Order: sequence, then structure tokens, then C-alpha cells
Amino acid sequence: MPRKSSRGKGGPRPGPKPASQNPNPVSEIPHDGGGGEAVDAAAEAVGRLDVSACPTAEDAPVELPPSSQPPLEASSSGRDELGGSLEEEAVRKLQELVGFGGEEVELTEEEAAANDQRQEDEIFALEAIFGDNVVIFNKKGGQRSFQVHVYIEIPDGIDVSARLGYGSGSLKYGAGHDTDASDDLVYKFRVEHLPPILLMCLLPSPYPSHQPPLFTISAEWMNKMMVSSLCQMLDTVWEEQKGVEVTYQWAQWLQSSSLSHLGFASEIVLSSDSAYDHECGDKRALSHNAAPDVIIPRMMRWNDDKCHEAFLRAIHDCMICFSEFPGTDFVKLPCHHFFCLKCMQTYCKMHVKEGTVVKLLCPDTKCGVVVPPNILKRLLGEEEFERWEGLLLRRTLDSMSDVVYCPRCETACLEDGDNEAVCSSCLFSFCTLCRDRRHVGDKCMSPEEKLLILEKRQEAGKLQGDQHKFLEELRSIKAIMKDSKMCPRCKMAIHKIEGCNKMSCSNCGQYFCYQCNSAIEGYEHFRGSCKLFPQEELDRWNMQMNPRVQRQNVAQVQAEMFRQFAHPCPTCRQPCPKMGNNNHVFCWACQKHFCALCRKTVHKTSQHFGPKGCKQHTADP
Repeated sequence: MPRKSSRGKGGPRPGPKPASQNPNPVSEIPHDGGGGEAVDAAAEAVGRLDVSACPTAEDAPVELPPSSQPPLEASSSGRDELGGSLEEEAVRKLQELVGFGGEEVELTEEEAAANDQRQEDEIFALEAIFGDNVVIFNKKGGQRSFQVHVYIEIPDGIDVSARLGYGSGSLKYGAGHDTDASDDLVYKFRVEHLPPILLMCLLPSPYPSHQPPLFTISAEWMNKMMVSSLCQMLDTVWEEQKGVEVTYQWAQWLQSSSLSHLGFASEIVLSSDSAYDHECGDKRALSHNAAPDVIIPRMMRWNDDKCHEAFLRAIHDCMICFSEFPGTDFVKLPCHHFFCLKCMQTYCKMHVKEGTVVKLLCPDTKCGVVVPPNILKRLLGEEEFERWEGLLLRRTLDSMSDVVYCPRCETACLEDGDNEAVCSSCLFSFCTLCRDRRHVGDKCMSPEEKLLILEKRQEAGKLQGDQHKFLEELRSIKAIMKDSKMCPRCKMAIHKIEGCNKMSCSNCGQYFCYQCNSAIEGYEHFRGSCKLFPQEELDRWNMQMNPRVQRQNVAQVQAEMFRQFAHPCPTCRQPCPKMGNNNHVFCWACQKHFCALCRKTVHKTSQHFGPKGCKQHTADP
């Protein structure tokens, strides 16, 4: 009768801590001074790992081991399909152990019924605690069987290392630490999630009153001696709690204490079994014993997938809009910085619209990683992505010194050594200096000379065709160049409206001094003859920030405009206008108050103006 199984979707849910990607693995090649053959073999061994070929967590789902045998039947506890050679071997091994679990125990009807009820309650509790990580097989022959996928998570991460050797044309684990391993390579990487340990149990009728469960343990990243040590520890747990349900304690111990039991508290060391260890290990211990170029990429891919799943489930803060969103609403860049989808769309569309595609970098101020095309294609529309591709191609061609554009159809052309080019689209042969038709032996006309000739033709009414448009373009360029500076890198005309003399080109991002037009990096350039702020900018800023200076400048302008109606200050003799009919005048130059009638300094308004003094308001004659 065919039997089927179901398999869960993943391990227990991690906490809300954002998951980080794997750091780059580290390879250490010991040097013994014996030549370069060992180094070359070690470098080739790293290449055999092919870690770079693993799909990223953004794109690749969790891969399950391929199945080559018909699956077993299991009840629907949430898993889709039981596959993989380790799991099938565990089932076969468990079936072999039936009948070898010890002496047969005669049970009374009451004991058998009690054990059956306790087993049913235990399995129900396991399903409630571990959820989809428990697979319950169909009861057969009066015995229950199930498997538990035990997931080990290390929130702070743990290093995984392997000593590798390359011999006989294949990558294998190197010699142990106690032997000569000078030609081996130590490969390290860091993980937060490990592939699960598979605990498969069969509950005999005398369990839990008289006998323990039959079980097998398998883990693809452990050798057989490690798994055998875990089997012995589970036997110890049963000996300490005979007559008690222990499968939950077993699963919990494997999840929380198996690493420390194996001596992996700070670092996991991968290794293979010797031929003797493989034969003498516990029969219940199953080991994959695969080559390192299979196990290491699989462990790294598993960790990346689980970290990405944890990131998608958690809540994060966007560092642009400072709003909280689930991980599914974020875009994660190759530099591991992430921002919400809406902010990234706005950011990318703004740069594409303004044409500043070279500034499409990670929004983090301390990061300069370029936003990759696959992410841009998801964020931009079809037309915007095509515009981005066109602008990027144009920027790339502009950076090439021998590429010019046809003055007729704007097709990119290659310039030869004689400053001439032929358009491959319209076949126009032109001079790359003056952008006119090729003139062998004749000197190029300057733009000023062309402008003068076209203006004379316009006065005579002899302009034809596109010459009117060309004339306006020359006039616009002349007006722009009059008050603009050329970027020292891309030659883009830039006009400064206000601010300091340290300018940034919006086209190529080059910093330059607006005073001397030199390319610069920081502010050290302005310690020389060039000034960071021109004097007129300082005066404008001072007037804007100081209301008194602003009033003083306004009064000075008014005094110049109405000099014939102004009254000279008795202190500095500068002309100062009256404000309407008010004879109380404030001098804009020396900041003194005086009377327009008697020309005396006013110290206190109430004492100078009044019935016994001058009238404060009179019209000038």
C-alpha cells in the first residue's frame, strides 16, 4: 500500500529582530614556506565551493533535498512532502529497529489503554508546540510514529569553519587539528540559522510505562560520531525519567543544548567520519557525510533564506520617512540597507526625471553602493526604466574622450586623429571642433565669428531654413557662458545663484571652485588665494540676518533718491530723509537721532518735542 507524508513550511518563527545577511566568508591559507603548490591547490579548493553561485535570499526560496524514493504516508499535520535521502534512510532504519527495542513486555488491558491515551496526548501536545515541524505518520500495527524537525537559531550568530584539502581531483575535509595540516585551507563563514536536526520516533505499546521510544537522529551538517553522541544523551534523559513522556524533552534538549554538548558553544567545526568511526557509530545515528562543496553552500543558502524570511515577518523603520512597515514593504539593497517601497520609488523616479542617474546610489549618506538594475526595474515603470537605460548609455558615452555626437541626428560617433567623424546613421562627415561639415585645410570658425555672420545675414534678411534656430541657440549659449562656469570634468555650463564658491556639478557630481574653475575635493583649496564666500555674498547674508543693517541700507537708498528733501545729520553731515511729516530723524550712517527743525541731537523724545520744545510733526516748506 503506498504511503504518503506531508511536510511543514519552515522552522519555528523567530523573534522580531531584523535578520542580517551572511557576512563574506573568510578563507585562511596557512603558509609553511614550501612553495606555491599548496597555495594554488587551496585557492582551487575555494573555487570548488561555488558559494557565489548560490541564489540570494531576495530571489531564491528555501530549497528542500531532492527525493529519489516513494514517500511514506503520514497524517495531515501541515507538511507538504517528505523527501530527501536522510529522511528516507531514517524511516528505513526505524523499521529495522522494530523488534530490537528490548525484551517484550506483557501489559494488562488497563496499562495498554493508559499508555495509548498518554501517547495520544503527547503527540497532541507536540503538534500544539511545534506546529508544522511535526509530521505524524499513519498508525500501523498498533504503533504510532512521527518525526520532529528541530530548528536551531542563534540570534547573535555563530562561526562555522571547515579545514579543507584538495586531493585526487575532489574537494574534501582536511586533516584534523592534531595532525600535519599545513597544506589545508581553513574556510569560515557565519550563520544565524542551522539546517534542522531530524528526530524520528516510533512509540511501542509499552511506552511510556516500561520502554523508551525507538528513535533515529539525522543532521546533514554533522558527522556520525556527533550524531551518535546526541543519541547517547537522549538515552541518558530517558534513564533519568523512566515512565515519563520524554519526546518533548528530547526535542527541547536538541534545540537548546545540542551545540554546547558537542563543544560548539562559540564555533561549529565541520568534519567527516573516518572509516572506523562510520562503522562503529550508533546505529540510530544517520549522517549525510557529503562533500564540503555540497554542505557549505547548502548551509549558507539555508541561513540566507531563513534570515530573509525573518526580515519579511518583522517590523522595521524606514530611515527616510521614519515610518514603520512590515518587511514585505521594504526594498533591500546589496549593501544590506533597506528602505520602504514608497520612498525608494520616489527617490529613483526623481533622479530619472532630473537626469541625474549617476546619483542613483544607496540613500544612506555613508554608503555609495549603486542601486542595481534588477531593483530599478521593479521600482520604475517601463518608460522610466527605458529612460534610465538611455541616460546611463549617454553618460557612459560622454565619459569617452573619442566619442562625439552628430550635429544632425545626435548619433554617437567615433572621432579620428584629425578631429573628424562620420555619422553611421546619416553618413554626415563633420568637424568635431566646430561641428560643421568637414573642411580640409580650412581653419574652424569660432562661435563668435559664426554669430557675427548670422546676425549680418539676419539684418540683410538672408537667413534660410534652420539658420534662425541656430542663431537663437548661439545667442542663448553666449548669454549662458557670460555668467556661467564650465565644469572641469564634463564641461557642463553651471551658473551660481547664491552661496559659497564650492560648487557641485549636477551632471557628473564633480566639485570645483567657482572662482578659479579648478576641480577640488574638500575645503583645503580655500585656504589659499580663493575665498569660500565672495564679499557680495557676505553682505547679502549680513543684511538678511541683521534687521538693523537692512533698515540702514534702505534708509541710505532713500536718502540717495530724495537727496533734495533730506536733512543733514548734525553729527556726521550725511543726508537723512524724514519719514512723512515726522521731524524725529534717525541717521542711517552714525545711528544718531536728531531734530529736523533745530538740527540738534535728540536724547529723549518726550523732553525735546512738546509745548516747550520743537513740534514733532510739520510739513517741509
